[in-house]
Amino acid sequence: MSFGELERDHLHQLTGSAGENRAAARRTIREARAFQQLAQVGIESGLALPAVSNFHEAARLATTAVATANGLRFRNTAGAHEAVVDYALAVGLVDRGEHGRLDLLRRLRHEVNYPADLIEPSESDLEVIANLVEKVLDASAAQLPTSKIPPPPKR
Repeated sequence: MSFGELERDHLHQLTGSAGENRAAARRTIREARAFQQLAQVGIESGLALPAVSNFHEAARLATTAVATANGLRFRNTAGAHEAVVDYALAVGLVDRGEHGRLDLLRRLRHEVNYPADLIEPSESDLEVIANLVEKVLDASAAQLPTSKIPPPPKR
């Protein structure tokens, strides 16, 4: 899917100001980090399935933060989670290989949340997922503009 198709089919413009969008993006990144931490707690507690869901949510929110900073929002329609994965590639949060792994995480999360059969990811699967999500979060945070710190008062 091209970036133009992605924008046309799965994204719409936000009506807030650029400053409001940047502030919302920073809040969303903080929320993404909280889900990443919950996923790590899940792994440490031996709860792989909730960890998968939380890792997915962290990556989804991190990518959404970048879209928000760019004045965009994902539509709440079928295919939105897939569009988030494609957007991560389009804006350079992941490369082609990582895009494939991020899409596998999306599908794995779907299987975890809507199981037809019980699945259990391995420790090495969870390590790969954890590293991928860390990269997406760091890349997303790096794309967000930083808050402007006012200069000191003149004397």
